[in-house]
Amino acid sequence: ERMILGIIGLILLSIGWVPQTIKIIQDKKSAIDWRFGILYTAGSLFLVAYSFQIKDYIFLILNSFVTLMSGTSFWFSIKKK
Repeated sequence: ERMILGIIGLILLSIGWVPQTIKIIQDKKSAIDWRFGILYTAGSLFLVAYSFQIKDYIFLILNSFVTLMSGTSFWFSIKKK
C-alpha cells in the first residue's frame, strides 16, 4: 500500500534528522548558514500548510517534523553570532 511507503520514508528521514539535531542542541551551535536555515525552515512551513490543505497526513507529519528540526538548527545558527 502507498501509505506504507510514506511511513517508511517518514521513519528514515526522522532517523537521519534526530541525531544531528540532538548534536546541535548539545553543542549549542549549528554549522548551517543562516540564509539556508531560514529558507529551509520557511519552505518546510509552507509544505506543512500545503499538506494540511490536501489532507496528506504523512506529508503533514513529515514536514512538521522537518520544520521543527530545521528550525532548531536555524535557531542555533543565528544564536551563535
